[in-house]
Formats: sequence, C-alpha cells, structure tokens
Amino acid sequence: MKIEAPQENKIVVELTAQDMAELDITYEELDYRNIETRRVIWTILDRVRTTLQRDIDPSGKLLIESIPTPDGGCVLFFTVPQETAVGLRQVLRIQKQPPYLLCTLDTPEALFRLAHHLRQAVHPLPQSSLYLWEKRYVLLLHNCASPQICRMILSEYGMLCADNMLAPAVLREHGKLLAEQNAVEKLTIGL
Repeated sequence: MKIEAPQENKIVVELTAQDMAELDITYEELDYRNIETRRVIWTILDRVRTTLQRDIDPSGKLLIESIPTPDGGCVLFFTVPQETAVGLRQVLRIQKQPPYLLCTLDTPEALFRLAHHLRQAVHPLPQSSLYLWEKRYVLLLHNCASPQICRMILSEYGMLCADNMLAPAVLREHGKLLAEQNAVEKLTIGL
C-alpha cells in the first residue's frame, strides 16, 4: 500500500492486487452503502493516520474517488472539501471510473488486429466507437463486462488513455467520427 499526500486536503492511496486480497475486497465490490466497503475504507484511513501522522477530520465531508489499475488493484483519492465546516454530518461517497476505456493506435493494421482479438476473447463484446484524432485511431469501448481483459488486450496493441488525457466528450467534439456504434463488429466483418 502506497500512501501520499500531494496537498493538505488530498490523500492518495495506491492498493496492489495483494493489498486488495488482504483487505478482502475487489474494485467491483467498492460501494460505500456496503458495510464491507466501509470497513475497508476505515482500515485504510487508520493506516493513513499512522503513516502520515495526521488525521482526516471525521466530522466533515469526505469525497472518495476510486480508479482500477491494470494489475487488479486500485487507486483511492481522498479529498476533504475546503469549505467543510466542523460539526457537519459525515458524508462519504465513492465515485468509480466511468464505464469506458480509450485506446489510441498508430496504424490500421494494429486497429484490425485489436478488433479481431477483442472479438475472439471478449464475450459479450462491449459497445464501441471509433474516431480519428491527430492522425491516430482512437477506439472507445463502453460498458465492458470484463474490463481487466479488455485493458490487457487494448494495451497489447495500442496505448490506454487515462480519463483526463482524452475524455470521450473532447473526443466527440474534436475527433473525426469513423464508426459511431459497433466499431469492433464493423472492423471484423467477414472474419
């Protein structure tokens, strides 16, 4: 478990797959309405307290964001809003990564190989769109049933993009749409 405090009101905790196993939780199970998630969060906050020698004010609001990592772990971002007043009822929520994956590819050959591999390995196929962005192909996958498998395959043929690098809204506004729906199926017709 890696714990950092990049700002006074922010703490970043990186959990490996082994950390997740020790905490007996998966990324998919993270939901603050679940008592097990609360147990895990408070266990992590206890370790933060010990490591950083400071406390997160439990009487105020706390925003928890989670992003899965390719190795089966996740990164948790804890933010205490600046305007939090002492005495407010504690509000905790977890925001998960959006249900999409973005991958950029340099060549049509890599794009076709990727589409073929996805069609063979992932069932059901996720929804997909294809764009051209600054002379690169960008495949956007929506609602992957097997996100870990999709990430592994995408990273084999292209470069996975983080949310803040190339958000779907920016892509839709500034990229050239090549296939709005079922891009993977369209790329593999006849195979």
